[in-house]
Amino acid sequence: LFFWVARMVMMSLELTDKLPFKTVFLHPMVKDENGAKMSKSKGNVIDPLEVLDGCDLETLLQKLKESNLPTSEVAKAIVDKSKKFPDGIPECGTDGLRFTLLAYMVQRDINLDVQRVVGYREFCNKLWNIAKFGLRNFPEGFQPEADGIQSLKPHLSLSDKWILTRLSKLIESTNADFENYNLGQMV
Repeated sequence: LFFWVARMVMMSLELTDKLPFKTVFLHPMVKDENGAKMSKSKGNVIDPLEVLDGCDLETLLQKLKESNLPTSEVAKAIVDKSKKFPDGIPECGTDGLRFTLLAYMVQRDINLDVQRVVGYREFCNKLWNIAKFGLRNFPEGFQPEADGIQSLKPHLSLSDKWILTRLSKLIESTNADFENYNLGQMV
């Protein structure tokens, strides 16, 4: 990817005298769960759209049969996909996939395991349910006060103050990690 980025920069400077982008973030290489480089010629590629929306086994196998893989490789890939995804790829959604990829960012390579994406999908669903529960307990028409926490400070318990302190530190560290591109540390 380095050379692709370099060509983009040189071409843009040549044609427009402007940089096409100010920052480039290169993430680790995405590989299959066994650590093999994903390759159309091996038939081990996982389409992100199939992870987002789900895909039944029949469709996965049909794509292999319609590919330009040699017949021997198609047979191997069919056995492999049938073993890995006997019921197809479950729908994981955007948040589950994003969270999974962020969690993988602390590694040198991303060995993408769909079952891990499913786990993070379920975790994101729990977070969503917690938020819905919390929002349901706000009174109708609730508006936060202009001075926020400051007006509540005298009435906060020690545990509330501890939670808010931890939240404040988490926000600070997350913002610092985001600014320094330590995306895997934010998870």
